[in-house]
Amino acid sequence: MSSPSFKQRVCKVITDCAAEYKAVFLDYDYLIYSSDFNNMPYYIVSAKEGNYKHLTGVNSFLSPYDFYYACLAKTLSESDFDFIKPGQSVKFTKGVVRSKIIALPFMATLFNKALIAEESFIHGAINCTLATADNEITMGFEDRKSARPKSLLKGNVINNANAVDVTLVLRRARGAEVFSTLVQGDITGFCSAFPGIFKCPLSK
Repeated sequence: MSSPSFKQRVCKVITDCAAEYKAVFLDYDYLIYSSDFNNMPYYIVSAKEGNYKHLTGVNSFLSPYDFYYACLAKTLSESDFDFIKPGQSVKFTKGVVRSKIIALPFMATLFNKALIAEESFIHGAINCTLATADNEITMGFEDRKSARPKSLLKGNVINNANAVDVTLVLRRARGAEVFSTLVQGDITGFCSAFPGIFKCPLSK
């Protein structure tokens, strides 16, 4: 039996990870707090279906919304995407996608690990409001009020000179008004500083 082609491997990874993206990023919002943030007191991550396509790095004639749901339903075919992007060689795009399919499976556990963050994150042509990283991946977000996933990179590429430790990650069900689950960190001091945005006691 011949080995799967690169495109077949890409298709499998991005369809396999779509359900995890829903379970982690579409079913819940997250509050990311660091006592060392300067630009904002905290950031609320609220992802959309259309953000997923950009995280994969591929080109597709499908809309971002339709692309995601084709991945989720596992109906995405190899003819639905390619590696042809304006201003980039196919070789370069494949290299980017190769890195992203390594990183994608680690999205599901990003908020469960000790995190560092960088505000006003810049890495090459990537410019994000916030980036968070563990030892496996770096995820960048845009928009301060409702941060959307914008970039996914393999490994920790945060600038150590600008890095801060994430003090706290809270979670709420999508559509809920208050955060009710402590994902990680220390709530001490946060309650009095930011009343009304979480429910006490927090579940774990």
